[in-house]
Amino acid sequence: MAKLDEIMEVLTQEISGFNNSIGKLEELSTKFDDLKITADTSHLEFQLKDFLRLQKINLEFYNKRMDEVLKNIEKSRWTPKWEMLILYLFIIMNTSAFGYMGYYFINYERKKKAEVLKVKKESLGRARGYFEDHPIIYKDFEKWVQKQDSVLNPE
Repeated sequence: MAKLDEIMEVLTQEISGFNNSIGKLEELSTKFDDLKITADTSHLEFQLKDFLRLQKINLEFYNKRMDEVLKNIEKSRWTPKWEMLILYLFIIMNTSAFGYMGYYFINYERKKKAEVLKVKKESLGRARGYFEDHPIIYKDFEKWVQKQDSVLNPE
């Protein structure tokens, strides 16, 4: 029974403490209900205006730097003018040289063919006279030519 009395006593103290706490909470609640909060944003507005002013200054600085960079890019070229002139001269000289070499080669081949035909005609004229004088040798020559043609052109 003694323990039950102790427990009842502790429980009574706890309940009275709880009641006191509830009373304090009711007091604070009425104070908060009566309290009117006003929202003052003037400090935030000042900070925002200051931030926007700094952003505007930074933006102007970056725009100036960008303009300078663009001007420098326009002034600079990938290759200087003298280098381009040398390149064009080199291309013109190469084109001229290859054109001349092609022209020279074509004319050389034509002259060579003309000379070969001329020599053939002359040699055939001399050979014809020889073959007319020696008909047996001409027949052997024709056989030899046919043999050479069959070896060179196997069809």
